[in-house]
Amino acid sequence: MSNPKPLVLVDLDDNLFQTARKMTETPIHVASRTEAGEPSGYMTAAQKQFVAWLLNTADVIPVTARSIEAFSRVEIPFTGSAICSHGGVILTPEGKPDDAWLARTSEVLRPYQEQLRNLSEQAIQIGGELGHSLRGWVVEELGTGFYTVTKDNNSSESALSELLAEMRKRGLIGNMYVHINGNNLAFLPNELNKKYAVQEIIRRDKEANGERPVIGYGDSISDLGFMSQCLFWGTPNNSQITRAIMEKVDD
Repeated sequence: MSNPKPLVLVDLDDNLFQTARKMTETPIHVASRTEAGEPSGYMTAAQKQFVAWLLNTADVIPVTARSIEAFSRVEIPFTGSAICSHGGVILTPEGKPDDAWLARTSEVLRPYQEQLRNLSEQAIQIGGELGHSLRGWVVEELGTGFYTVTKDNNSSESALSELLAEMRKRGLIGNMYVHINGNNLAFLPNELNKKYAVQEIIRRDKEANGERPVIGYGDSISDLGFMSQCLFWGTPNNSQITRAIMEKVDD
């Protein structure tokens, strides 16, 4: 039976909400919290209205780099499935990992486990050599490492760009692909991508609901992979995607 609602696949951070320092208006509408329970992400008034409209008119599936635990700290009341850890995990509407998908990703990522740990350690070490104070870790779910995250403790985007250039110069990245946006640098195995999980979600949805509009929303260049699987897509006016497009237009 067809479903009259559209299916919306939506990235979270810097798309539906962001940290207070990135806002021009007073942060009021809390969207996520730290592990200690303090507010960490806020919606603008327009974002809050947009989220309410989406939840009232569509079946909404978050597509996020956040781990299961970090996603649990998002306070937007999603009710369906969710994609976490850059596509490594699909959560059921009950909030449980989909066993079949987790088994698949765990198997294909098995050869990367030592490389991910080494990359994370090398990033911190090289950043220190360059004079930067960094923190980093391997995002793990249920015993499997998925990808690395490195952040600058002073929230300097130039520090991460300098680090990435140096790691490329030393030939350390190898068969990984890179996500860099704001104070976030990630190295990911090619087999891990939001796009693959979205393809699976769309396949399952077609079996259950038939053809219906599928809409994607994201802000990072790395989101374009999953957004390209959708019939329509959109991005914030100040996003990394928008800036990249406008640079091409201005050229």
